[in-house]
Amino acid sequence: MKQTEKYRRLFENVKIGNVTLKNRIGMPPMGTGQDGVNGEMTDNHIAYFGARAKGGCGLIVIEGQAVTNKTDPWMFGMTIAGTLAQAKTWQGVYEMCHAYGAKVCQQLICGLGRNAFVFDDQTTPPVSASAVPSHYRPDVICRPLEIEEIRDIVKRYAVSAYYAVSVGADMLEIHAHSGYLIDQFMSPVWNKRTDQYGGSFENRMRFITEIYYAMRQAVGPNVPILVRMAADHDFEGGRTFEETVEIAKYLESIGIDALDIDMGCYEKHKWIVPAIYSGDGCMAYASGIIKKAVGIPVLNAGSFTPETALEAVEKGQADVVLLGRAQIADPDWAAKLMEGREDDIRPCLLCNKYCAGNIGNGIPIRCSVNAQAAREREYAITKTENPKKVVVIGGGPGGMEAARVAALKGHEVTLYEKADSLGGQLNFAGDPSFKGRIRAFNAWQQRQIEKSTVKVVLNREITAESKELEEADQIIAALGAEPLVPKIPGIDGANVVEVTAAHRDHSLYKGERIVICGGGMSGVDCGLELAMAGKDVTIVEMVDALAKKELYQNKVRLFELLDEYHVKQMVNTKVLRITEEGVEVENENGISVLPADTIISAFGMKSETKTVQEILARYPQTKVVGDCGMVGQIGNAVRDGYFAGWSVE
Repeated sequence: MKQTEKYRRLFENVKIGNVTLKNRIGMPPMGTGQDGVNGEMTDNHIAYFGARAKGGCGLIVIEGQAVTNKTDPWMFGMTIAGTLAQAKTWQGVYEMCHAYGAKVCQQLICGLGRNAFVFDDQTTPPVSASAVPSHYRPDVICRPLEIEEIRDIVKRYAVSAYYAVSVGADMLEIHAHSGYLIDQFMSPVWNKRTDQYGGSFENRMRFITEIYYAMRQAVGPNVPILVRMAADHDFEGGRTFEETVEIAKYLESIGIDALDIDMGCYEKHKWIVPAIYSGDGCMAYASGIIKKAVGIPVLNAGSFTPETALEAVEKGQADVVLLGRAQIADPDWAAKLMEGREDDIRPCLLCNKYCAGNIGNGIPIRCSVNAQAAREREYAITKTENPKKVVVIGGGPGGMEAARVAALKGHEVTLYEKADSLGGQLNFAGDPSFKGRIRAFNAWQQRQIEKSTVKVVLNREITAESKELEEADQIIAALGAEPLVPKIPGIDGANVVEVTAAHRDHSLYKGERIVICGGGMSGVDCGLELAMAGKDVTIVEMVDALAKKELYQNKVRLFELLDEYHVKQMVNTKVLRITEEGVEVENENGISVLPADTIISAFGMKSETKTVQEILARYPQTKVVGDCGMVGQIGNAVRDGYFAGWSVE
């Protein structure tokens, strides 16, 4: 097999204990939400993990499986936790991964503790190490685990470890990160106990020590056991790097074979699922600090790209780099990199919409850029035996995906775009410096179109009267959206720039004082970019919060940056009119004028409905994709496009 020299270090063998991995690329434990009603793994798990193993991943850490259903309300239904019945469902996943040469590490978890959701009808509080406030409901005080409950959890770890290894797990991982239950025992900020499980360092380590020794006795000396934990909680009173170094050295001394290091806890949620605003390889420095202190292998996750993954290995920050969302987006990430096809790796947007967002809502994961994710069996692309003539109208993300997939199925596809290039709104959405993932995805889509059989016609606007539609067996309309321009006096002034135009031509920005009218994501991202460039930025929003529809996971770091760069935020504020001097606004403080050299109109987008409705009236078989049906995020358009192309029979 051809192997790229540039990334050779990522494809070296590496040992954890006495288990040899074929490369340094792993997949971290991430919940998929695909569990059966009793907590069992399903056929979807087999296909999902199998696809990543087939794609070249050397180590797959299976999402945390509960050793007990007694600690958290959300675990009550998991009636097979820690039983042979559960092990039987693990076996199929392990076998599939092994078939492609990947090693399997089973993560075991005993509960969220104080991080568990508190439901309105819940009759008992969450458990924790001590009587500390619940994270989500500080008015609810957690119940400290009793000694017998602790001992029962230790036993259940041993049982679960034995079953996992008996059906094929190569190694095991103890979940002790993110401020979850075991971490609550390890950390003084949550452990206030006065018995043998609290107080001194030795006592705070007793719970995880007993778990480790019970597991070791159950599986013998040759099965590697790992611990996943945060290097720094990153909040006042939380565990620091210095304290974690002490823990890491201790865990190494008792026999732990490797450490899986990340950052943060729920108090600093930006590290739980890092957003695009946190940058690439964002936690590698943390694992590097721990790696310097120990002699055992260190694993690390954190929004890696090929470049940052290689950098982490070469700098000695990690022995194994873990790519989670990247391999949700492209299960063949490792194989493509090894084969020198880096340009064919589908980039993850770090949007968190369908992965972390779905898990937060208690539903199975999906992916904004990979509609097959967690549905590998159902949505596989197969060649058609009855090729059709397919016309795709619009070369934005939805149209390009529809064309790509329809062509892969063997259809004759022509893509019409009225502009002089493909990309649509991606061409300006990726303008801010921190939106490199969007630029990369735009480039990836265009490369895939170039490599496909799709015929692309630029500078051609298609309407219902266009002759090009008459012989089409299938029409896919992906016309996108256009800027929403409300009827505000002065909005057509010379000092007003529409946000998409501003992204296309930076020379339109004049002066130092910028007022952005509209606090949706386009306005906020534009404001942050300008503030980072040194401009004096004010964002005005009519509702009670900026970026109101954005996921919490993404907003945490975003709002840190807005504060860091002194972006002024005016919510519950209405724009009355625009003058040569600035923007006249009204809020609870009355009417005032915000002086501005440049005003940016960022009131959102509206669907391109007129042309679509005319096409539908003449050609009812037309499929409508993306913003021209309903304005949404990139992922909505891409997924619409996939299904539109995939369903052409």
